[in-house]
Amino acid sequence: MLNENRRKYPRVIYSATVNVKAAGAGKISYHGIIKNISVSGLALEIENELTAGAGYIFEFYLPDKNIIKSKGKPVWELRSKNSNFYGIEFSSIGFFSKPKLKRFIEDKLREMQG
Repeated sequence: MLNENRRKYPRVIYSATVNVKAAGAGKISYHGIIKNISVSGLALEIENELTAGAGYIFEFYLPDKNIIKSKGKPVWELRSKNSNFYGIEFSSIGFFSKPKLKRFIEDKLREMQG
């Protein structure tokens, strides 16, 4: 990605199913796939269309089975015939989720460095 050097937090490749709910939309939820992640957001592939700037709730599991709960909004989108790709910026991460996500990303970065 061209703006990789401008990122405040490092991003790691991670593929996992994520449950997406519009904030305040009750039980309506969608499922997507995380493409990469950082402590400040994630890249998401999803069939459904999300509204730019709208608030959503994201829930997913790390490989160690810890659940991560966060709130965020789409800040960029790329649509194709079969999928939609979104850059999600987290507005908040659960109190217990944030250190788990940070530790996971730090471990992945160490693995990449060899």
